[in-house]
Amino acid sequence: NEGYIDYELKDVQFDYLNPKRMIVRLFVNEGTRYRVGSVDFKGNTVFTTNDILQGIVTEGKREKPTMLPGKIFTPKALTHDVDAIRDFYGSKGYIDTYVKPLKVPNTDKGTMDLVYDIVDESKGKSFVEKIEIKGNTKTKDKVLRRELAIAPGETFDMVRVKLSKSRLEQMQYFDKVEANPVPTDVPNRQNLVIDVEEASTGHVEIGAGFSSIDSLFGFVGYREGNFDLFNPPYFRGGGQKLRIGTTIGLERKDYTISFVEPWFFGKRLALGVDLYYSQLNYLSSLYNISQAGGRVSLTKQLPHNFIASISYTLENIGISNVDPSAPQVIRDEPSNRLVSKIGTSIAYDTRNSAIEPNRGQRTELLTEIAGGPLGAEADFYRWELRSKWYFPGFMDGHIFEVGARGGVVEPYGRSSRVPLFDRYFLGGVDSLRGFKYRQVGPRIAPSDEPVGGSTLYYGSAEYSIPIIDRLRLAVFYDIGNVLADPYDFDFGSFSDNWGIGVRLNIPHLGPLRLDYGIPISHDRYSNGSGQFQFSAGFTRDF
Repeated sequence: NEGYIDYELKDVQFDYLNPKRMIVRLFVNEGTRYRVGSVDFKGNTVFTTNDILQGIVTEGKREKPTMLPGKIFTPKALTHDVDAIRDFYGSKGYIDTYVKPLKVPNTDKGTMDLVYDIVDESKGKSFVEKIEIKGNTKTKDKVLRRELAIAPGETFDMVRVKLSKSRLEQMQYFDKVEANPVPTDVPNRQNLVIDVEEASTGHVEIGAGFSSIDSLFGFVGYREGNFDLFNPPYFRGGGQKLRIGTTIGLERKDYTISFVEPWFFGKRLALGVDLYYSQLNYLSSLYNISQAGGRVSLTKQLPHNFIASISYTLENIGISNVDPSAPQVIRDEPSNRLVSKIGTSIAYDTRNSAIEPNRGQRTELLTEIAGGPLGAEADFYRWELRSKWYFPGFMDGHIFEVGARGGVVEPYGRSSRVPLFDRYFLGGVDSLRGFKYRQVGPRIAPSDEPVGGSTLYYGSAEYSIPIIDRLRLAVFYDIGNVLADPYDFDFGSFSDNWGIGVRLNIPHLGPLRLDYGIPISHDRYSNGSGQFQFSAGFTRDF
């Protein structure tokens, strides 16, 4: 695969140094490193050589090499190009076309001439007569059909057939998905037959977890990935998502119900409804906070990898068990505050995986406004920009990720300050990992209690390498700060840390993260000693 087609292992010798050690000597002849000489086609009557070559470049320009003149010849790239030529013909409806590569080595010049023999091109373009779906005993036909990238009457585009198959597999409703053309009695018309084997989509979740933030907790819940609100008594087969969960721990209690309709009003528009109640005792030793409310959201996938979302949230924030020694700013918080807010976001997402990406980026701009014309008891607005980029590392399997985040929250109208619960804090497993949870930012004497701020900036870089399957070792650097006043981006004042960590992806439980961060620069409230940051438990995303 480096182009040394004539490579030969000539001899192997063993030199015994002692009964327990030896030297193994491998004598090799690399031979000539072959490059692609000429590229030609025969049997092609519909498309010219230039048309086909352009099709190969289009298919292979992103990640994989292509066998064009002057390129190093490798069997892997040749296989890719054969598939690219077949996809080129398949995208035009010539689904019966067969591509046979012929290799002609020129040992004097060290080149490999390639001739692609196009077979059965003359049968002509095929069109989709109809689409048959088989094997879906629970899932409604429309749930599958709306995911297809091809329709009856259109050119039988095998690239779009592959995309349709991939979409159905990503739904995770089926153990097996097959999509094949089937001839009909009508010339140049074929049926697309999609055969599925349904999987179990309902799951009971029972387990426990631990994190350095909220200590030990247990959870129980039910998740249905193929829910149907209008199909009693089984409520399955409509492609909706439902999750009901309870988490009870030493430092928190959570009760949640989440519902998602991914095709609201028959459009590719996701409707989300969330109801929740939480008691959080780990935020401070001086007070406890409760949160009860609901959220309705609409999310739309836009062209060119953009995702737009809008949401409305109505919640009650309660503060209780306030210590008499707490700063006045905390004791001034009302025991209950009703917050009504609307939020919007626009994201650009090119990641090649949502679980463990190694290429692409996700950049998101979020805005939020509370109170004002929306009523309730808090008036503030927030904007925030987040971005994370992923790159392949220096060796296979290595991942380099860089992230940044900045935001401002500010009161307006009737409010003179941002509620405590909506301010910015840094420190902990998801931010500055060399510091205790929420301990970076403004504090109030005499207890030096963190009270959060109105301006945040944060950056992070991490390089991880695989150790064994599902286990990775990481080294990271974090930098950031929280400032009291809005728009006070004072980059001369910051806290930063470096550290090492391990990542373990546990099936059905989710990611386990163990980090040890060591502060480099810190304020007078931190002693500079390292911090362990640990979290484990199931992922709460659908």
